[in-house]
Amino acid sequence: MPETKLLLPKFLTKETAEEAILVAAKTVLTPPISLDIKRQDFHIVVLVPKMVVEAGNYPNYPINPHLLAEYSQGDKKLWSRDYANIAQCKAIQRWYDRADGGTDTRPHLLFQGDTPYWGSVKRYGVVVACSGVQPYFDRMIAGIAADVMIGLAYHAWMGSLDKVNGSDFLT
Repeated sequence: MPETKLLLPKFLTKETAEEAILVAAKTVLTPPISLDIKRQDFHIVVLVPKMVVEAGNYPNYPINPHLLAEYSQGDKKLWSRDYANIAQCKAIQRWYDRADGGTDTRPHLLFQGDTPYWGSVKRYGVVVACSGVQPYFDRMIAGIAADVMIGLAYHAWMGSLDKVNGSDFLT
């Protein structure tokens, strides 16, 4: 039986994603300026690429979304809507480019069971979706989290032995 490996981004870890999400949540919940957000409840989802490498299958290594991290703010029992499910749906729609994360939906690409709400970002293969507040603040929270993740991952790369040693292949 051929050996199969599941590969995930090396420098964007679950811990890095969780740290970035907390930075985004804190930024919005305790900003230096007053934001008129509807509520303090929201859910964030982070998807990253995963690659399944199977011996003898080169170059057909499929890349699919991988749920790297999720975060809920507030008491889910008190939520007026299922923000977790909405954020998950936004993320998968964004992953497959059935939504652009912008200021409107793409009705021609909505499937049965999709959410019509917007508020997500896709940055260099990383998808972050948020649901719970106004969609423009959902997108802002997602954007902050995504940019912090990418910055932290780049910082980890710069200090890694792979980079310092000039490795041809990551260890």
